Amino acid sequence: MLYLDTSAFLKLLVEEGHSGELRSALEGESLWSSSLLDVEAHRAARRLGVDVGIVADLLDTVTIVAIGAQTMIRARDVGLDTLRTLDALHLASALELVPDLEAVVTYDRRLAAGCDAEGCAVRTPGRPDNWWTSERDD
Repeated sequence: MLYLDTSAFLKLLVEEGHSGELRSALEGESLWSSSLLDVEAHRAARRLGVDVGIVADLLDTVTIVAIGAQTMIRARDVGLDTLRTLDALHLASALELVPDLEAVVTYDRRLAAGCDAEGCAVRTPGRPDNWWTSERDD
């Protein structure tokens, strides 16, 4: 079971750096995310001019779980202090999937560092291991 954040989902929605590697790596995997992904994906699609039907079709490949009150409470303190609000919600949602969670798939530096701080595996197909600890954006 892999938790997909919005930065990764958008690489599936529009062609970006590492999109091909990500598609290959996710083939046959069980993909999960929170209801936050639905909102963020639709907002991004509007900005990018992507048809909402394409967004809906791609979201159908992801099991979406609702963000409940306990997730909101957990998000208050999860991860590093540099973690932004929406990323904290993604991380708190992902951690609720433990012990079945294999990794969080993200291309967001702060979320990757937050996952690492919580002992949660991170996958970023096409990027080197622990890239988020470097100043460079490989």
